[in-house]
Amino acid sequence: MTGDEFVSKMILLPRLEKLEFGDWADVLDAYAEILVRIEGRLSTSETADLMGVGAEFYRTLARCEDYRRYAIPLR
Repeated sequence: MTGDEFVSKMILLPRLEKLEFGDWADVLDAYAEILVRIEGRLSTSETADLMGVGAEFYRTLARCEDYRRYAIPLR
């Protein structure tokens, strides 16, 4: 499967549960739990790659959360 196919399939998957925007940390925790489960089957490089993606995911969502909190006027 190509990267585009994986992205398409992820986008099209139904929600497992309804999360609020602020629940992104719960999604990151779920990702970490999956890494715990599969780490023994991954090479050191693969683990590092997935950790790097998780770190970028965290930073991206943290920036979005800051923007949401401080840049959007409250009603």
